[in-house]
Amino acid sequence: MPTDTMVLFAKKISLESKWNEMFLQNGGNVTSEMSVLGDEIKTTIRSILQAQEKARNPQDLEIHLYAG
Repeated sequence: MPTDTMVLFAKKISLESKWNEMFLQNGGNVTSEMSVLGDEIKTTIRSILQAQEKARNPQDLEIHLYAG
């Protein structure tokens, strides 16, 4: 469903923004907290990819996220 994917994209952007902010605050050093955040970003990306795979049309193998 497109709205679910959009929520996941928003979560991904928010997490990446937080990670980038922490990176700048720590003078370019990656902390253990940032590593955990990075893992959460990866998990969110995997969820996005899975949601997009479910939206694939099995007849023509194209993705129709916004088709009615």
